[in-house]
This record gives sequence, structure tokens and C-alpha cells, in this order.
Amino acid sequence: MLIVCTVLAIACAVIPSVWAARAGVLVALVVAWVSVLMAWRQVENLRISHLAELKAMRQSAVEQEQRHHKESMEMIDTFANRVGMLSKTLSDARTKLDRAENELSTLRGDKAALQYKVAAGNKKINSLESRIAELETELAGVLADAEQGQVVDLPARTVADAGVPSAEDIWENGNDSTIVDLSRVAFPEISHDERRHA
Repeated sequence: MLIVCTVLAIACAVIPSVWAARAGVLVALVVAWVSVLMAWRQVENLRISHLAELKAMRQSAVEQEQRHHKESMEMIDTFANRVGMLSKTLSDARTKLDRAENELSTLRGDKAALQYKVAAGNKKINSLESRIAELETELAGVLADAEQGQVVDLPARTVADAGVPSAEDIWENGNDSTIVDLSRVAFPEISHDERRHA
């Protein structure tokens, strides 16, 4: 349309009439005005499309930022959960270590007590072994004397010599019972050698 109006304005300018020239100027002004309106409309369309693109880009950036924020928060939550689990595992391990250290100190104390008991037992065993050796030597001597026909006289002991109370001693306090509590009677200890000779 701009081309047609331009050709028409040139044609009016070529015609040697004043009214034709005025019509050509009028056509040129109308065409210029129409061109300006079309240019403004084109600029407005470009501005609107540019604003739509900016809005879309801004919306996309906001969505990406929200998605990134959500992923970051999920990652932070995951790391926080892992740190919590590791802290719990570490706390459990420390508790077990403390328990093991307590048991170890108890076992060390038990070991020291057992070592003391073993030493005391060994000492007692050594003294008993030496006593057994003495008794075996004495027994060998007695057996040798017995084989040679020598008889050993046992020392004569009475009940009173052994410290056993008599019936009068037991019943003198008014305890005239017919049953005697034998656990209250202290009989003398007789050695193994004396039993053999008896």
C-alpha cells in the first residue's frame, strides 16, 4: 500500500496542475501518517512480544530457582539425617567403649585378686607338700620300725586329758537330761599316725 501511494504521489507531482500537486501532497501526508501509525503498531507489537519473552524468562528463572531451592533443601535434609545417624552411631560406639573400659577395669581388678589368691594357694600347696613330705618320711620310718618288729607305744590319753567334760560337769547345772548333745562335746583331734597305730 505504501508503494502504491508513493507511485500515486509521484504521478500527481508530474502532472502540471496545481490541484494535482496539492492532491499528491495530500496523498503523501496521508501515506506518511498511515506509515507512522503502522510503525507505531509494529513497535508496540515488538514491545509486547519482548515483554512476554521477558516475563517467560523471569517465570522460568523463578521456577528454576524454586526447583534449585527445593533440591538444595532436600540435600541439606539428607545431609542432616546422615549427620544425625552418624552422631547416633558415634554415641553408641562411645557408650560401648565406656562399657568395655569399665569391664576391662573390672577384669583387671579380678585378675589382680585371682593372682593374689593363686599366690596364696601356691604358698599353701607348697607348705602342704612339705608337710606331706615330712609325714611320708615319718611314715617310712614307722613302717621300717614295724617291719623290724618294733612296736610304738601310743601315749595314753584320758577323756579328761582331752578336755571332754564328764557327765557330772554336764549335769551339774540342773540339766538332767537323758539325751546328750554330742555337738557340745569336744573330742580331741587324733593325728593320722596315732590312728594308724591304734
